[in-house]
Amino acid sequence: MLQLKRIDNMDILSHDVPRLADFYHGVLGLPFHLPYEPEEGWAAIDLGNVTLYLFTSETGEHAPRRTEVNAENAPGLDSFAFEVDDLDAAVAELDGKVEWVTDQQIVWKHPSGVWYRYRPFYDPDGNMLYVTEPHPEAAA
Repeated sequence: MLQLKRIDNMDILSHDVPRLADFYHGVLGLPFHLPYEPEEGWAAIDLGNVTLYLFTSETGEHAPRRTEVNAENAPGLDSFAFEVDDLDAAVAELDGKVEWVTDQQIVWKHPSGVWYRYRPFYDPDGNMLYVTEPHPEAAA
């Protein structure tokens, strides 16, 4: 029986790996998983529980930007989110450094009582990311 354990890595293809490496490492403060050598055309970013590989692509154009409304977007990989303890602090830290998708934070509540506060932003290539403050249990 197949026993998948965890996501080991994800890849983003880009026309400008150095720009993305600077964003993920410099702006978001994420460490390199492997030594970064720009002339090699790739970078490995440590996301904590998964490695993000950035690879050079010289063909085609980037897919259109996605929005925070799932029903408005074409099928395919949509986004990924970074968990934070304090969304307000994360937004304040990123403000002026990222392009926000929305003008304000979003709150989503599930009938079970689980809820999230989050805010989407774009990386320099237009990939959508989130900072999210999860609340796995109903508020008291």
